[in-house]
Amino acid sequence: MATGSFIEMFMTTFGWHLYEIVWGIISSTGLAYLPFFAVIIDNVIKPIESQEAKAAAVTSLRRLEIDIIRLIFMMILAVSPYMTIQFGAISYTKACQADTGTPGETIKAGNSGTRFDSIFKSNLLNNQEAKAPPWFYIVMSITGGINDAVIVRLPCEINMRQAAYEMSSTNIQNPHLKRQTERFVKECYKPAVADFYNERRQLPDEFENNDIDWPGSKYFNQNYYNSAYAKHQVPGFRFDKNRESDKAYVSKDQEGATPEYGYPSCSEWWNSPQGIKAGLVEEFPAPLMHKITTWTAESSLEAENQAIRQMLKNEGPEMTKGLDISGNGKSSDLDRESFTDAIYDVGGALIGTAGVWLAEVLIAPVTYAVTQMAPYVQATMLMTTYFLLPWVLIVGNYSWSTIKTATITIFAVKFWTSIWAVADFLDNKLAQVLSEASGNSGIMGFFDHQNQLMSSMIDIIMLGIYTAVPYYFLQMLGWAGEHGASAATSTTSAMTNEGRAAGQKGASLAEGAITK
Repeated sequence: MATGSFIEMFMTTFGWHLYEIVWGIISSTGLAYLPFFAVIIDNVIKPIESQEAKAAAVTSLRRLEIDIIRLIFMMILAVSPYMTIQFGAISYTKACQADTGTPGETIKAGNSGTRFDSIFKSNLLNNQEAKAPPWFYIVMSITGGINDAVIVRLPCEINMRQAAYEMSSTNIQNPHLKRQTERFVKECYKPAVADFYNERRQLPDEFENNDIDWPGSKYFNQNYYNSAYAKHQVPGFRFDKNRESDKAYVSKDQEGATPEYGYPSCSEWWNSPQGIKAGLVEEFPAPLMHKITTWTAESSLEAENQAIRQMLKNEGPEMTKGLDISGNGKSSDLDRESFTDAIYDVGGALIGTAGVWLAEVLIAPVTYAVTQMAPYVQATMLMTTYFLLPWVLIVGNYSWSTIKTATITIFAVKFWTSIWAVADFLDNKLAQVLSEASGNSGIMGFFDHQNQLMSSMIDIIMLGIYTAVPYYFLQMLGWAGEHGASAATSTTSAMTNEGRAAGQKGASLAEGAITK
């Protein structure tokens, strides 16, 4: 039986566990037979109220025969839980991935690989088996198959927004590599930038305007880095007397004594196999690097540069702050002039962009919180439906209309998986448009500040699809008379509002931090 998420996989089993427990209590206390007494009383009293005694007896008998048979049939088909849901029989397959996860008590191949494996064990409820009525077992199986069929028909593409999130949260984990990168920025990159501005050098046309905005600049690698050297020993680089920088550090006091490590040139320090760039590429998650390589139309070298550039940006301003472009701790006249021109020429644009950026900061946490919480809301709704369903069936006297409403409600809530799959596909397409709109290839276009307004609009659209469309679908079922299914919108709305409130709380905290 297919499910739409890992949490639904476990909640389904747990929900039917509870159904079997509740039904066992109802059966043992005799409450399960109340609909039979209700049918007998109704079919005796109503004919007598409207007919002669003899005719009423014949009518009552005929109605009793029909209703008793109906009740027995409904109890067997859609009420009594005797179809066992084997532990591990429920599965979840991620879209565009062949791996299928099932519940398991240990982390191993075939299991979900989540913490739910160790929590929702087969003996969770004293080794009681989860059982479901045949009708609802079939409903869940068919709905899961429909969801899989819909998702399979959608093209398999890289989720740009998810990858962009992963990329924006990727940092340097190796403390030694991070320290070396900080040293490189201080000993090579900052002097190169200072030299560029102080000497008023011109960036050739073949280089992008922002090429010198990061330590791996192509222009610096081809020029300044070739003649500049590390100021202190760099671990991993062998001392070489033939290297110009190393000759000056040969010990004059002790004959033959040499430093433990060498003083490589900035170009060698960055580009060599044991250099910083190779270390950063190795540090970057391989699956994410594959996504970036797939996105970009450039070479794998360009994809690596994009990945490293964003990784260094994630480290924050501490990695590059304190840049002294004048070389003497004072800003030059050129800097003052450029800064003043910038204020007058682009001040309005900067303020407008800042406003849009702030809106994006406030919207993004809400969207993220809702999209992450949505599968949990769905799984909890389904578990609650299974748990409370026996009481609904009893109150409804096992009528077909009650069973049909429960069937449509379960189908509608499970079908949210397909709705969200379409939303993710649409989000991915809009993200691709956003990336291409900046003129940058691949993922870097997604981070372009010029796209903040469109990004905010996309976030609002996605938030509406994730929250409004499932409710709208339930309301549409109400058009056909299934008001019981449409009533689920209020409960689901209340649960999703908690996720929205959490996102808004994070947004308010972000706003406060920005204000400070």
